[in-house]
Amino acid sequence: MSTVVLEDTIMQKGAPIVSVSKILHGFKPLITATVAEKLLENNYQIVGRKKIDDFGIIFFSENESSEVLQCVENCEANFALCSDVFGNYRTNAPKKNCAYIRPTYGTVSRYGLIPVASSMDQIGVLCRNIADGFELLAKISGKDSKDGAMQTNEFSNKISEKDAHDTSKKICNVDTKKIRVAVCEKNSNDAVLSFAKKFEKINIELKFSNVCEQVLQILTCAEFSANISRYDGIKFGNRAENFRGIDELYKKTRAEGFGLGAKTAAILGGFVLSQNNYELYYEKAMKIRRLIKESIVFDKYDVIALPCENNLAVLAGLPSISFSYENCGIQLIANANCEQHLSASIC
Repeated sequence: MSTVVLEDTIMQKGAPIVSVSKILHGFKPLITATVAEKLLENNYQIVGRKKIDDFGIIFFSENESSEVLQCVENCEANFALCSDVFGNYRTNAPKKNCAYIRPTYGTVSRYGLIPVASSMDQIGVLCRNIADGFELLAKISGKDSKDGAMQTNEFSNKISEKDAHDTSKKICNVDTKKIRVAVCEKNSNDAVLSFAKKFEKINIELKFSNVCEQVLQILTCAEFSANISRYDGIKFGNRAENFRGIDELYKKTRAEGFGLGAKTAAILGGFVLSQNNYELYYEKAMKIRRLIKESIVFDKYDVIALPCENNLAVLAGLPSISFSYENCGIQLIANANCEQHLSASIC
């Protein structure tokens, strides 16, 4: 039986949240995440929960989510399920001889996932064996009425508990010889260019690639700032002591509960969402994000090969996989609902 660990952001009924943030210490969820239920339904064994610090925010820290990665690297589990908005797993999995598969946004249910940046939150698969990772992805994908952001297209509809195994076979049965790999030479490294030589290589220009990092920071901080308004020390989670009045309760609870990364992200999020800065920062970032999505047209190529540090897939909601090639981490990005092109390039 294959074993899976869950990042502590993925809830299980009655299992305390112990590491996401001090502000959630002691909180026992009343629900179980859909992905956890699907694991059990498909005979995967959940063998534990692993630490993630400060909501996984790495803009302002050196966090590498080492416990989750080390667990899979050291064969303590075959897989881990985790959400990667900020690039923890995308950039660090190849360094641990692992791969991280991020599915198309809206094809894996986020019901039961602690929200960080809702338009980019997406549960993915951390694995050592890529073919097995795609098989697991197929089994946790599919419609879920409890997640309002789920897609209703052919890809998510065709994957269910009944046909997940067949789907995973189809994913790895695309003719590799017909795969066309696009590279942007100014955004590539030697490993990316070497990998692309195995296929029909298409040279492209990635517009706005020089501002992806800034756009990601603005939008994630803004969404994070809005999402954490629920943490007030009253409804659930950690509560500060020795306070006078509700305003002081809020301030002390949040000051004690959030780490430096979360506080910094919340402050920046509040700044870009403020009345004086909304159009200048948040609205402009949203417009650039739309332009980024529209600029990627998979007409002459099937996948884009890039270094792992690039945030293109997260912003555009596209599926990607990061893995080690020639001792360097590289990332492949496919069109929405075309995970089969990713696996065909590697399997």
